[in-house]
Amino acid sequence: MTLITVVVPVFNEAQSLRSSLPSLFRQVFKEVEVIALDEGSSDGSLELLRGHERAGRLRLLRYRGQRRGRLAACNDAARRARGEWLMFFDTRDLLLFDHLSRMAAAFTRHPDIELFASAYQRMGPSGPVRMALPSRGVLSRRSALAAYARADFIQPHASCIRRERFLEMEGFGEHLSQGGETCFWLGALCELEAIHYDDTITSLWNTADDGIEPEAESVSLHPVVELLDRYAGRLSARERRRLEGAVNRKLLDWATWKKRRGQSVRTELASLRLSGLPIRLWPRTLRLMLPPSWFRR
Repeated sequence: MTLITVVVPVFNEAQSLRSSLPSLFRQVFKEVEVIALDEGSSDGSLELLRGHERAGRLRLLRYRGQRRGRLAACNDAARRARGEWLMFFDTRDLLLFDHLSRMAAAFTRHPDIELFASAYQRMGPSGPVRMALPSRGVLSRRSALAAYARADFIQPHASCIRRERFLEMEGFGEHLSQGGETCFWLGALCELEAIHYDDTITSLWNTADDGIEPEAESVSLHPVVELLDRYAGRLSARERRRLEGAVNRKLLDWATWKKRRGQSVRTELASLRLSGLPIRLWPRTLRLMLPPSWFRR
C-alpha cells in the first residue's frame, strides 16, 4: 500500500527539476507515489517528466486547457492520490535522503497524528537560515500556534498531512492569488488537536525567488485575517490569543513588503489584534507608521 503521495506541480521548471527530482527519487523510504501535474510547460519540463514516467518513477497528469495555478494543481492531484498522506513538493527545493523515512517512522509511533512538520534550512538572498524549534515529538494545538506566532516553522513544501484531513478542509483556497498556502497550514494548526514535529533538518527551502505575485498587488489584506473569525468559536481563549499572534506576524510581514514599495499599509495596521501583539513586535509596528522616506532609512 502506498503510504505517502508527493505532489509536484510543474510549469516551465526544467532546470530546477533536474536537481530536485533526484532528491525525491533517492529517498530511503520507498512506499511513495509521486504525482507530477504539468500545466502546459513549453521549456522541456514535459519531456523530462515523460522520461521519468516511462521509467516508472512518477505518474504524470496534464492540464490541456488554461493554466489554473499551483494551488488548483495541488488540489486536483490530491483528489487523485492513492496515498494515505500528502506532501506538496516545490521543484526549487531539495530533500535530504531520510526526509520521508523520518515521516513514516513518526506515523508508526503516533498513528493518531494527522500532520507532520520538520526543521528546514531556508535558502534566500541573504544566505542560509536554519529554522528549527527547540522541541520534538507531539505538539499540542496551543504549542503549535504559539510557535507559528514566532516564526514560519512549517515548511509548506516538505510537511505532510493526512489526505482525508486535507480533503475535509477542502484543500487550498484556489481563489487566493497570494497567501493560500499560509492560510491552509495555519488553518490546519487550528483544526488539529496535535501535530508531530521533528527538529532534524531534512529539507532545503529555496526562497530566493519568493515574493508577491504581480497580480496580487491589488490585494489589500493578507487572507489569514479570515481565520480569526472562522475559528473564533472553536478555539480556547489561549489558543485564540496564539492565533492572533500568528495572524499579526503575517500581517506585519505583508505590510513591510507593501511599505517598501510605497503602498499604504493602513488596512494591515487597522487589522492587527492588539491583544495578540507581543512587545517584541511593537517596534516593527511603530516603524510601519513612519512616512515612507523615514521607513526606508
